[in-house]
Amino acid sequence: MENNENFNVFEYLEGLTGFVFDKTVIKRIALERGVYGLESFADISQEQKDLCKADLLYTAYCSPDVIASSTLSHGSFSKTIGSQTNQQKDKLLDMALALYRKWDDDMAEEIENNTGDLRWLDCM
Repeated sequence: MENNENFNVFEYLEGLTGFVFDKTVIKRIALERGVYGLESFADISQEQKDLCKADLLYTAYCSPDVIASSTLSHGSFSKTIGSQTNQQKDKLLDMALALYRKWDDDMAEEIENNTGDLRWLDCM
């Protein structure tokens, strides 16, 4: 990406995977990884690129297997995003973990320690 005058970090993050994410997911990851507001592709480190991608892959892993299509319309304008089906969730987790481990990110340990057990917290 040499032409930075049209660079948009949200569009960049949306293009890191083949999944369509809600804009709030993209914004959350951009804020958490310190890329929110960057105006140049050159300002994003390889670590940030990899960890943003890992976060997106992990989000897809944690999402339902099938996501329904959605339509946005206003007047004569209409945009439809088709449904998404994820049949290889284990591969998503493996790819995310590899990126987290590459950069020794805390998420790797958090995921590895997750046993999948549901536990209720006693808040009283």
